[in-house]
Amino acid sequence: MVYKYVVFDWDGTLADTYPVLSAAYDYAFTKLNMPSISYDEVKRITSTLQNRDTLGCMFGEKKEEAAKYFYEYIEKHHTEKLLPFDGAKDVLEYCKNSGKLIYLITNKSKQYIHDEIKILGFEKYFEKVVAAKEYEYDKPHPVACQAIFDYKLPPAEEIIVIGDGDADVKTAEALGGADSIICDAKDKYVGSKPTYKIKNIAEAIKILEK
Repeated sequence: MVYKYVVFDWDGTLADTYPVLSAAYDYAFTKLNMPSISYDEVKRITSTLQNRDTLGCMFGEKKEEAAKYFYEYIEKHHTEKLLPFDGAKDVLEYCKNSGKLIYLITNKSKQYIHDEIKILGFEKYFEKVVAAKEYEYDKPHPVACQAIFDYKLPPAEEIIVIGDGDADVKTAEALGGADSIICDAKDKYVGSKPTYKIKNIAEAIKILEK
């Protein structure tokens, strides 16, 4: 069966945004006089939990105050040094030129994700973008994931999800058990087993060609 629908993650998959995200959490930890956590732990938490749960996981009872500082930093810096990963545009171009329909689901807030997509010139690729807090639940909850297709799911064997964290594998599960690709350049992925694991997103083209 040919993959007709390709569902992408954003942070850590198409766009190299984790340095800014990690710095924003560090800023909040500093403001609250709390010890910070590592870059890898930030990546693990944010690529596993729903957006609305990440601050509670990291800051506990101080999550509301932490949110103020986190978004203060993001507001100022989230587009600084924003770059796509090598090969990201090639994969999007391949999908578009081969007639596949491309979607994006992210745990980034709507106002930020649309700014970043526009800056990278990626608006033309996506049929639909599902961002955090647009629905009652966020990715990887089925309510958010199935909103990609307006709750009318195509056959699961025609869908593949490409991401970098456990939430992306669970997104594939929420889409009826679709296949998934995890981009894991540093071999540090921890989570549910994906269908495929690759080092660089450009390698996804060989899988999509099958």
